[in-house]
Amino acid sequence: MLSNRDVVEFLRELAKLTTLDEESPQSFKVRAYENAALGVESCPDPVEAMTVSQLTAIKGVGRSIAEKIREILDTGTSPRLDELRARFPRPFVELARIPGLGPKTLNLIRRELGVENLDDLNRAIALEQLRELPGMGATSEAKIGRAIERLGLGGKDRRTPIGEVLPLARKLTSQLAALPGVVAVQYCGSLRRFSETIGDLDVTVASDDPSPVMDFVAGYEGALEVVGSGGTKTSIITASGLQVDVRAVAPSQFGAAILYFTGSKSHNVALRHRAISRGQLLNEYGLFEGDEVVAAATEADVYEALGLEFIPPPLRENT
Repeated sequence: MLSNRDVVEFLRELAKLTTLDEESPQSFKVRAYENAALGVESCPDPVEAMTVSQLTAIKGVGRSIAEKIREILDTGTSPRLDELRARFPRPFVELARIPGLGPKTLNLIRRELGVENLDDLNRAIALEQLRELPGMGATSEAKIGRAIERLGLGGKDRRTPIGEVLPLARKLTSQLAALPGVVAVQYCGSLRRFSETIGDLDVTVASDDPSPVMDFVAGYEGALEVVGSGGTKTSIITASGLQVDVRAVAPSQFGAAILYFTGSKSHNVALRHRAISRGQLLNEYGLFEGDEVVAAATEADVYEALGLEFIPPPLRENT
């Protein structure tokens, strides 16, 4: 069953891909998808049970988009979305995040230089090919190169605004919490520390039976690709290019695990050094004194055992 938020994400993806297709963020179709997304987002009733006629009563939703919404609700996608995804693969769409690369320019460098992804773009910049294109020049080429470095779009350095990640995190944790055998769920990492931008979305689940959790994540409706799947950790890539890592731990280790995976790295290092100074060992499984577990079930237990008051996640930057 798809939620209103799922439909909003589909509509926004249609808007983004249509922008590339029509080479304008202000085209009629793009604005229609964006207006429909706003309408569904503000709709108080679940659209999943609505007919096409009922969907057209939502502000910003016309007949054509209502039919696409119904297709998405019934099948999980739409022929138009599948067509656009095939024409504009995710690595190419990612380039639209770079300032100076509007839809017309993106299609130009694709057509003239064969640029399909970030590696192709970096290669074209290194060979000084962008400056030879109409409307570009050396200054534009240099600005694009600096923007790539500033945004950190490559690999693990890729960052996504928190406003895009938080709705997905809330939805996913809610779904995971409803699975059989799940005792607790918490999104961790830079999202839990409330950073402005997020690298990967890290989610930790407490369960004595991780199999249903791993199966659910591997088959997640929003997954474009499964990067890896094992007994206690599964990683997927969403349609927006965000990597989601879901780990399952024993309930007795949940506090230590979310403390570790929330970070920051410098905060974790400071806590480990404090533990060592007290003759203890701290890792993602718990706080140990020899072979004895001193604390692990909750974060508060671990902080207390280290002689510290509980430190809220946004303050865990060791500054």
